[in-house]
Amino acid sequence: MGLGSHRRIISLLVVMLLAVSLNARRVIDKAGDLPEPWIEAAPLGQNAGQWKLIASDTVKLTVIAPGAEKVKLLYKPVVAVERHAELKTLAAPAEGRGEFLLEWRPGPDFVGDVWAEAYYPGAAVKKTEPLPLATEAAISSQAGEIPFDRLGGSVKTDESARSDKLTGGRIEQTPFVEGDPRIWITINAPAFCLTLWQAGKEVKTYPIGIGRRGVPLPIAQRKASEIIWNPEWLPPDSAWVEEYEDVEPGERIEADDPLNPLGKVKIRLDGAILIHEAAKPSDIGRLVSHGCVRMLTEDIFDLTEKIVAARRLPVTKKRIERAKTDTERLAVKLDPPVWVDINYDTQVIEGGVLHLYPDVYHRGTGTPENLRAELAGGDVGAEQLDEQMLKQMLARVSRAEEFRISLADIKAGRRAAGQQSPLTDYSVETKPKRKETRRSP
Repeated sequence: MGLGSHRRIISLLVVMLLAVSLNARRVIDKAGDLPEPWIEAAPLGQNAGQWKLIASDTVKLTVIAPGAEKVKLLYKPVVAVERHAELKTLAAPAEGRGEFLLEWRPGPDFVGDVWAEAYYPGAAVKKTEPLPLATEAAISSQAGEIPFDRLGGSVKTDESARSDKLTGGRIEQTPFVEGDPRIWITINAPAFCLTLWQAGKEVKTYPIGIGRRGVPLPIAQRKASEIIWNPEWLPPDSAWVEEYEDVEPGERIEADDPLNPLGKVKIRLDGAILIHEAAKPSDIGRLVSHGCVRMLTEDIFDLTEKIVAARRLPVTKKRIERAKTDTERLAVKLDPPVWVDINYDTQVIEGGVLHLYPDVYHRGTGTPENLRAELAGGDVGAEQLDEQMLKQMLARVSRAEEFRISLADIKAGRRAAGQQSPLTDYSVETKPKRKETRRSP
């Protein structure tokens, strides 16, 4: 083959590659002009954490994708972290309204994500946001056994569980019910609050202290596996332990030793994280621990007793009361474990009110751009916001105080209507400090 033939072949290949590239760009450009498809399910009951509970044996799935030629419905059970399966491919309906419908029987133990891929003319493809669905029977039976995994974005560690995006603008509260195991815990670190939920409703919210910047509370999903009253402390082989002359890494510090920072009770989480008693009330609302959560004595007693009662754990109230006053170790396993979802959300719209919290771990979340996006999700139009207003609101957040203002006031331009308030009752010193009786690690 001569040199001329080689050149002609190379030229032909270049032309073909350019044509493929141009066609791909046209597809991408066209996809960018198409509206985002979305998926709905009905009937649904109360939310259970991030899960939307299916309220009947059969669920109606509706995909809204105007202009799509077909949609492919997909699902991924929570136990199949890396794999998904196809439910069905639906052709465009004859009436051309862009609504694709499927009646589906998920089975009594289904927990997982369902989403759709919409296929448009010209090979453009768009995907809906995943819809986290679960049957009530599955949540009741599996409780904490359902892992927090990579669920296609259905678990978001940057979103407060109290956000209107997740609650629909209303958090339903409930008295605690003994024997109902559907409990889980959420924490929003910048807000210094821990909430106990039962069957999708708020039981109680507690103020907390969290890890210092150098050893922060991990923002992730954890599982509580054990409650221990009168816990011993084994100092870890970490640099911060060297600050204390009286302890050595690995040394056993008994429950009644003033050097033990864990207090009367601890809840063990995976990843070597603990929820334990605070050394003093002023720990609350502050960065005080080494990667753990601290609670007031009466609060952690209340939380642990509610967990015991919800799960009907094999320990009596009388034995727990005795553990509060003696130093004998008492431990009970949580099987299945209790979810603990730790979030980091400094800009939360809750019940139509914007809450701005301090960016305690310096993660760069308190920006006008982020605030503008948060408010846009609350239907506050761009014309009602300006850069100066956003910066003024952010500037009113301090290390010890949040700033809150209703969306109605923002829309009406009443920027002076917002107010600052302490993150917790202990965030701003208003009374003499209690004498410390136990050292803080």
